[in-house]
Amino acid sequence: MSHASRRKIRARIWLCVILLLTTGAHYYFYRFSVDRLNTYPIAQGITFGCVLWTTVVWGAMWLRYNWARYLMVALLCLAIISFSWIALLIRGESMNPLPELTRLVVYGLMLYAVALIPLGASHALRSYLAPRTAGDR
Repeated sequence: MSHASRRKIRARIWLCVILLLTTGAHYYFYRFSVDRLNTYPIAQGITFGCVLWTTVVWGAMWLRYNWARYLMVALLCLAIISFSWIALLIRGESMNPLPELTRLVVYGLMLYAVALIPLGASHALRSYLAPRTAGDR
């Protein structure tokens, strides 16, 4: 097995790990957005947008579009900021600390943050998504 094919397999494994992490985060964000204590209905829209666009961008990464990695990083960072802001607003309005609701959003944020690591640090993923040359057919 050549070095290039091993690197391609490692990159696809990283893509699958990213898909699992974002799917887990979507589960927690969905539970957070439909909770009866969440008074911000915009959280449901943000959750739907995250599910839709991270799936589309993940598909573009699977198809080896170089720009998709950068867009995925931007989407995940924007989602982290959005859900953090909503969680802070909800906690600020409540008399109780709302541990269950806070735990849901923190788990989703942690999964998104962990999904950012291979997007920036994996050499195999970077080279997999790099522009193809004549020898990479």
